[in-house]
Amino acid sequence: MKEPLIYPVSVPRDVSEMFEKLTFRVIATGKVRYSARAILHAIRWHYEIERGVREFKCNNNWTPTLARWFMRKYPYTNGFFEIRTARLPRAELENGNALDR
Repeated sequence: MKEPLIYPVSVPRDVSEMFEKLTFRVIATGKVRYSARAILHAIRWHYEIERGVREFKCNNNWTPTLARWFMRKYPYTNGFFEIRTARLPRAELENGNALDR
């Protein structure tokens, strides 16, 4: 059986790591649900404003991938993010290639 790898394929690793870190900070406040999009916007702020990385492009399409990846990696957080039906081809969803690298 193929062992799942750690980070989403389509998202830069540092963005995935920051998403993970910020999500745990939100969970630590006692929230039981939160917006994955809000976390991605915080990441955008961090890179563009705080670090001044003008060439950084934060793709809004990363949001559902990051939310699914996080809840898959940490099953006890299932339901923390609201998930809608995926638009990925069924084969990619079934074998997990869309989420893991």
